[in-house]
Amino acid sequence: MNLKTIGEVILFLWNTGILTAVAYAASRFLVAHTKNKNLLLLNEWAMQAVQYAETHLHSSTDKKQAALSFLTERLNANKLGLKFDDKQLDTVIELAVRELKGGK
Repeated sequence: MNLKTIGEVILFLWNTGILTAVAYAASRFLVAHTKNKNLLLLNEWAMQAVQYAETHLHSSTDKKQAALSFLTERLNANKLGLKFDDKQLDTVIELAVRELKGGK
């Protein structure tokens, strides 16, 4: 296939809207994949934060605050700090505590 033929194929795909549709679908896939990856990291780091707090601290108030601080620092270090609000972080810590205690 020569360069002129490739250009004609790309022009055809552009004019018919196929290239736009493929680019849009690829973009949506990448956004969804990135969001899923970020949520998985959030959950993993929340579990690590809760496990650390449970083994190193005694007061339940201190444990929660330490877990939230650990999680916030981890998110900020990975430039994900602005992706989640305080309520989401609080919720994921609570879920991690429940899961650590046996899913009660």
